[in-house]
Amino acid sequence: MIGNPRAQEGIRPTSRGWADLERNYKQTKKMEKDHESHLNPLAPPTKRSSKCFVYTLLAVVLQSIAFLIFSLVVLRINAPTLRLSNATVNQLNYGPTSLNMTVVAGTRLRNMNFGRFEFRSGNTILMYENATIGAASIHEGRVDGRENREMNVTLKVNYMNFSIDIGLLGLVKLRSFAELRGEVRVVKIINRGKSAVMNCTMDLNLTSQVIQDLSCQ
Repeated sequence: MIGNPRAQEGIRPTSRGWADLERNYKQTKKMEKDHESHLNPLAPPTKRSSKCFVYTLLAVVLQSIAFLIFSLVVLRINAPTLRLSNATVNQLNYGPTSLNMTVVAGTRLRNMNFGRFEFRSGNTILMYENATIGAASIHEGRVDGRENREMNVTLKVNYMNFSIDIGLLGLVKLRSFAELRGEVRVVKIINRGKSAVMNCTMDLNLTSQVIQDLSCQ
C-alpha cells in the first residue's frame, strides 16, 4: 500500500520556524554564559577594565617620578657660597715694623637653593702669616633663593709687629676668612642649618698699593 508521499516525507519547518529555532538557540547560549559567569566570579576582566588599570598604574608611576625629581632638585639643600670679589687699599703706610691701611672688600653671597638663606651677623678677618691684622662685621640679613647679594666691608689695619723683607717685588701675602651661619628655608616647611664660609688669599703690592692675585676656595 502506497501512502501519501507528503505524509511520508514528514513536516518540514517553515522559514518562520527556522527563525524561532535560531532565536531559542541564542537565548539558550546567553543563559548558559550568564550562568557560567555567576558560578565563576573570578572570570577574566574585560578589555575596558584592563585599560583603566593600565591608566591608573601609569598615573601612579608619573606622580612618583615627579615627586622624585622635586625631592632631588627643589628639596636638595646646599651650603651658600661666600667669596671675596674685589678689594681696594686706601691710606697705606708701612715701615720696618708697622703696617697701616684701610681695605674696602667687596663680598658676594651666592644662594643656589630654591629657598631663602637667612643668616646671622658674622665677622670678616684679614690675616698676615698667623696674626689677625684687621676685622670687620657683617650684619645679619637674607638672600632669596637662586639669588646673589653683594656686601662691602671695611677693614682697618694697624699692625705694629710687621716684619718682612719686601724684596724686588714688594708683595705681602695676606689671607681673609669669614663665616655666616644661618638657615635655608624651603617651601615654608623645611629649615636646614647651613654656613657660608669664605677662605681667600691675596697679595698686597706695597709699591703700587693694590691687591692682586685674589683667589678664593
